[in-house]
Amino acid sequence: MKELIAFIGMAIVIAVLIEINERRKARKSKDERQKSKEDCDKEQACAECGLVDICEKESKKA
Repeated sequence: MKELIAFIGMAIVIAVLIEINERRKARKSKDERQKSKEDCDKEQACAECGLVDICEKESKKA
């Protein structure tokens, strides 16, 4: 019985760690996308900075 409780506890800890890792990845990628979009908008043309998809989406929205 103790082993079952330990196993369930371990599974919960692993699930929490995976969720924390996914949230960190999402926040990091959001920050990188925002930074990349700002860099693209500044001085370079979209074809030069390699972020054609981001620049095209922004120009279509506007």
